[in-house]
Amino acid sequence: MPKTLFFSFCLFCMAGLFASDNRSHTSEIDDMHEKISDWIYTTSNSIDIFFSGSDKEIPSKKESYLDTSFDTYAESYRPLRYRFNVSLRLRLPRTERKLNLVLEDFKNTSSVDLPNSGALADTLRNNDYLLGIQYRRHESKYTRIRYGTGIRFRRYTPDPYLLLYLGKSYYFSKSWELLLSNKLRYFADYRLDNRAEASIIKVINERLRFSYRNIYRFIENDNDRNEIINTVSLEQFISPKTGLCYSISIYSSGDSGSVFKLGYYYAGLRLRHYYYRHWAYYQVEGGTILREENNFKPAGRVAFKVGLVFGKE
Repeated sequence: MPKTLFFSFCLFCMAGLFASDNRSHTSEIDDMHEKISDWIYTTSNSIDIFFSGSDKEIPSKKESYLDTSFDTYAESYRPLRYRFNVSLRLRLPRTERKLNLVLEDFKNTSSVDLPNSGALADTLRNNDYLLGIQYRRHESKYTRIRYGTGIRFRRYTPDPYLLLYLGKSYYFSKSWELLLSNKLRYFADYRLDNRAEASIIKVINERLRFSYRNIYRFIENDNDRNEIINTVSLEQFISPKTGLCYSISIYSSGDSGSVFKLGYYYAGLRLRHYYYRHWAYYQVEGGTILREENNFKPAGRVAFKVGLVFGKE
């Protein structure tokens, strides 16, 4: 326990180190970030040339990026937990203007209990990853259609999949939006994973946004598990680098061997701040969770995230 607490404290102290006024220190950090971002752009460009068979220069924005972060979770009645997150998007404009190469960690639940580890050394090994190609068949302000294919890596076992995403927005004024979407993945081994969402979003003003999100998810591989999560949230944009989110969530689930039942209530506040430039950030979240397994006894929950974005998100 002391080692894990010390490691978490070191992550928190990174904010102070990155925010240092020492010019040589910040210059080294900027150089490191620029080199990694350039490597992402170069890799994206090389893959694009390989698939398209053309090295013709084309005017395009550099929109490939890598977002990587590390989470620490602390909750009453539970030990500390850790999670590593990664999301990579490579744009391939020569191959097809709307083609993306995607690498991301796979989340096998829509609840707050994402796959995590009790030991720091296990955070990378315990995650599953998706590597795939997505084609944005149609994308506008109102409609989004994407499909693609890829491979899910569970440890060293590959599991190919097909993807279909449909999204539609309805606007009832300049400030009200109804968003309907469905993301379906079908894996060779993991089978069907379907996530549907119906959300109401209202832009109150340029700094406040209200949303009521309703998510349903069916996971065939996990004993035909069904999940429903309803979330009411208010997002407050304090500045270009800082934002707050107040939220209340209710989670329910059930499978073929159990009755569909309420899992937890959660109310919390989340703060994200880009403490260095627009690519180094931390996120702090605190709240109260009432779980069915504890007879809905209130428990404190705190999460801390440190993240870096390379390239242009």
